[in-house]
Amino acid sequence: MTDNVFAPPRSNVAVHTGPEELWDLSWKDLRNLYYASVNIRALGVLNVIGVAILALAFMVPAREAASAAPLYVFLAGAGALSILMAWTAFSRPGWGRPFGIVMLVLGLLNFPIGTLISIVGLIAYVRGRRLFGAEKILHKDLADVFKQRKVEKK
Repeated sequence: MTDNVFAPPRSNVAVHTGPEELWDLSWKDLRNLYYASVNIRALGVLNVIGVAILALAFMVPAREAASAAPLYVFLAGAGALSILMAWTAFSRPGWGRPFGIVMLVLGLLNFPIGTLISIVGLIAYVRGRRLFGAEKILHKDLADVFKQRKVEKK
């Protein structure tokens, strides 16, 4: 006990916040799920950056407007798919996981950077089965439990 009357009260009671199902996971499973969630969110951010770069590409005037039309259609389609991929990475609907896996398989063709990003993304999407759908685990709950368990582990 301290003699300082202005010190905050201290307690040895451990308070667990977050869903109980996350507390029941082993440390390794929780860590893998947390890092998969972080990687999926990072892929969403990368897709938003990609859409911004595509928007800049639309601002560059083409010398021959007629010959650039198929390129603009292709870029618009790629931008729409990137926006959809970013949205599914953040909201995580049930169909977002298979859609993300298909997009990442297509991303393997973008050698070398896209291939590396797609490999990391595929690992995250395969490990993150529980992060999608109606019964999904929210990232904020996962981060909260992960940080608490990490402090307890030390």
